[in-house]
Amino acid sequence: MKILITGGCGFVGSSLALKLKHKYPAYTITALDNLHRKGSEQNILFLSAAGINFIQGDVRFQEDLEELSYDVIIEASAEPSVMAGLKGDDRYLIDTNFNGLFNCIGSALKNNAKMIFLSTSRIFPMSAINSQDYIEEPSRYTLRYGTGFAENFSKEGTRSLYGMSKYAGELMIAEYIDMFGLKAVINRCGLIAGKGQFGRTDQGVITHWAASYIYDKPLSIFGTGKQVRDVLNVSDLFRLVDMQIHDFTTFSGELFNVGGGIRNSLSIFELDSLCKKYVGQKDIDFQPERDMDIKYYVTDNSKIQKLGWQPEISAEDTVKEIIEWLNSNKEELRWIFA
Repeated sequence: MKILITGGCGFVGSSLALKLKHKYPAYTITALDNLHRKGSEQNILFLSAAGINFIQGDVRFQEDLEELSYDVIIEASAEPSVMAGLKGDDRYLIDTNFNGLFNCIGSALKNNAKMIFLSTSRIFPMSAINSQDYIEEPSRYTLRYGTGFAENFSKEGTRSLYGMSKYAGELMIAEYIDMFGLKAVINRCGLIAGKGQFGRTDQGVITHWAASYIYDKPLSIFGTGKQVRDVLNVSDLFRLVDMQIHDFTTFSGELFNVGGGIRNSLSIFELDSLCKKYVGQKDIDFQPERDMDIKYYVTDNSKIQKLGWQPEISAEDTVKEIIEWLNSNKEELRWIFA
């Protein structure tokens, strides 16, 4: 089998590539990436050492995809920051997340290939989420009714340019499935984390938090610190992608909310407590709440669970995994995090 992973030097793309090659050494795995994100070039060495092909290319340019041949495309390329577009870089975001997907769809159809598209929970409008009835507990917000958000939660309202671009991509895929027979599945992921992630304040918050402890960098809590996210370990995401590749007809044409769920959720306070537990004490200051933030997002995984998948790795174990990785590679990673 030949598998193309776009965004293949990013955290998610490279993690999936390495895990696929390890489990299926006879497969031809190709990672395509434009190396836009700081640190992504680090992953070329790991990919090459594992026997994974690397192509420096860009989904924004159709010609970079024209000569590629594959059976499955995992579309993991994205400008993933919810803050993207606020400082005049909206063209890159739209070109990558929407126009790049358009090019990938055309390439998939040309190859008669299966597509697995990684979307995001940020497609849900901020006002719809923040207007839910929450209980304010000592360390977190909790939904008064239910535990999480399912696929059919309201789409009415604004969601950030990042969320809009990914939601528009979901709609485009649905149209191409219906009109042109595109073979595709959409995984709408929550907060993905694990070792190998070069996290920042606006994307990859768990790694950012742990790295700030380890490299003794200043940390700020924006708002109350009781904001909650569910944590999906990238190894659990791999198990799902593996299932979908090898039993595609079961999942084809469907959209799934995919996340850690309520058992694997953390508030910022709780994340900070885990870092104190495994790294040591650190002073944190408080800043006003940021625009674009949401109080709570936890995935309702009911639909995908009926097909045999659920997350297995706890949020605490994911935090420990990241801290151990950072400590084991402290000097090599200093230029990225310090």
